[in-house]
Amino acid sequence: MTDWHLWHEQYDDPSSSLSRRLEVVRRLLTGVVEPMGGEHRVLSLCAGDGRDVIPVVAGLPAPRRPDLVLVELDDQLASAARDKARDAGIHATVIAADAGNTSLWRQHLPVDVLMLCGIFGNISDDDIRATIEAAPAMVVKGGTIIWTRGARRERDLRQQVRQWFGDAGFSEIDFESEPGGFGVGVNRWPDATAPSAIPDQLFTFVR
Repeated sequence: MTDWHLWHEQYDDPSSSLSRRLEVVRRLLTGVVEPMGGEHRVLSLCAGDGRDVIPVVAGLPAPRRPDLVLVELDDQLASAARDKARDAGIHATVIAADAGNTSLWRQHLPVDVLMLCGIFGNISDDDIRATIEAAPAMVVKGGTIIWTRGARRERDLRQQVRQWFGDAGFSEIDFESEPGGFGVGVNRWPDATAPSAIPDQLFTFVR
């Protein structure tokens, strides 16, 4: 399995694809949350140390900051997320648990923004599609999903993921990518929160 601490070190290299992806995610998330105002919620699954969402939320005026819920399995990364939120002067609920196990965070649904970053490259195609199909039950009407998927030498699944979101009824708001590198998508759910049940196990990491 992936050494996630070593993987996160790529963020420190400004020339890395991961570092460039981070900047895109932050910029796109800023465009989503700035117009929202308060009384909203952002849920980030497999959140790592929260470096994508925490600075964005911290940059908003206090009355306009959404509730922030981060789910991260690795205890050290979860602890780092708590420290980052505290140092940034914002409140964040950090759950140190398997983000694929929906029973551990389902009580926070539905949300206005669902972050699925760093997930789709580490789970099976079936789990990607199952997560997308469950997503309408996880967001409010007009809710937004920000997701990432990198290109792989053996198979580039980015266009397929975009199609799966479309098939599930999502509107595509934005998609940015670089050849052979990252892909970042922004999709919006145009309807009411779906009543369908959410699987107890949404996905399982295979890498």
